[in-house]
Amino acid sequence: MDRCVDPLEFWLARDLRDTWQGRALKAGKRHPLGSVVLSMIAHAWETEHVLCLLKAVFPEFTAIKAPFLCSAGSIDKAGRIYATAVMADGQTRGNVVLFSSEIDMRDQFRKFADRIRLTDKEREQMFICLRKWVVADFRLDPNMNPADPDAKRLRVH
Repeated sequence: MDRCVDPLEFWLARDLRDTWQGRALKAGKRHPLGSVVLSMIAHAWETEHVLCLLKAVFPEFTAIKAPFLCSAGSIDKAGRIYATAVMADGQTRGNVVLFSSEIDMRDQFRKFADRIRLTDKEREQMFICLRKWVVADFRLDPNMNPADPDAKRLRVH
């Protein structure tokens, strides 16, 4: 017997699918940035909310399956953006380079935003989420004098 669909549940799921997060997840399913998008959202949202979004976007969703990113992004001393990933075989691999530089990451996300037709406001929200996803920058020298003009130039956030 088919389950009767709750109209409120239907509208809420549709509204979630229509957010930039929902559209980005849907487009990312078969796109190289998909794992980064999922990691960004998982980093920004509570776990229950992420699961609800995934269920709204992918009604057949039951669990996140490998491969996936299991950490937020970091920038290494060479300027590359990396994260820890769980590979298809279930092994965890650290320092998986995702982008060669901040400029590379920015450009790839700009093209992705064009592809999924984000509005200016949605782009702004996505890039704020992306900036917050990069949680560490190892290019910075912790002994640098904050009064040094280079200290302001190298600031991440």
